[in-house]
Amino acid sequence: MNKYIKCINYLVSKKTNTIPHGNKNLFQHLINVYDKLRKWNCHEDICYAGLFHSIYGNDSFTFKTETDREIIKKLIGKKAELLVYLYNQDRYQNKQLQTISLANELDQNFIYVLDNYFDKEDSSKIYFYFRDIVSWKFIGSGKDNSKWRKFKYDLMFKNKIENKFKKDTENILKNLKFFNLLELERAYASANPYGTVHESHRDYDINSNGGITVMYYLNNNWDLSLGGETVFYDINKYDIQKSVIPKPGRVVVFDGLIEHCARDTIRNFNDLRMVLTFKYKINDKNYR
Repeated sequence: MNKYIKCINYLVSKKTNTIPHGNKNLFQHLINVYDKLRKWNCHEDICYAGLFHSIYGNDSFTFKTETDREIIKKLIGKKAELLVYLYNQDRYQNKQLQTISLANELDQNFIYVLDNYFDKEDSSKIYFYFRDIVSWKFIGSGKDNSKWRKFKYDLMFKNKIENKFKKDTENILKNLKFFNLLELERAYASANPYGTVHESHRDYDINSNGGITVMYYLNNNWDLSLGGETVFYDINKYDIQKSVIPKPGRVVVFDGLIEHCARDTIRNFNDLRMVLTFKYKINDKNYR
């Protein structure tokens, strides 16, 4: 009997499929984390540590499935078991554990909202810079074969405002313990007046390694009545798992594989709904 089947049989024997874990059961969550790590081409020890990462319980998941470390060592090996043990002490103490933690977060519909990142003065400076100074290009006119209809501006990082956004984004990802595991792929601003198309989409192909999106709302004033929220769908697109209003100074960080959409504003909104997006891909070269 191969190693993986032995591990699955063990998890079934512990009735992990009956233990709730977020919107799924523990058994499915553990397998999903393992599958992500395999997809990222992680070392076998990291993958098996991911399969058992919460087996001992921790501060955020108090259910202890196993207390005998020797049993787990026999199943997945000493190196993998040590990672499991250390993960439940401090999951950010090294890059291997941070990788498991990232896979764990991304299997739990990761959407993190950070409010008041900029004060009113900075929000106004940012708003006027993007509204009045940057060179917007309209895409979706029929000539560029784009499915989108919006204004777009690719960041050049040649001034203080754009460079500060890059540094701020790096700091946000560092605080989340993600930065060392990612690689910046794109950074651009988008702007939509009323009536332009907002198609639901994923920021990464479902068959790719995926990535993390950091999105800043750039308007310096907003009201609930204006609409324009970002909605995140559940996996089956039967419901909305989260809806985020584009408040000034708000940042949302999320799993780029979650399907989402920007809602249109109300008809008499005489401005641009503006966002700034940084996309960081998961680079599997970091995990081997």
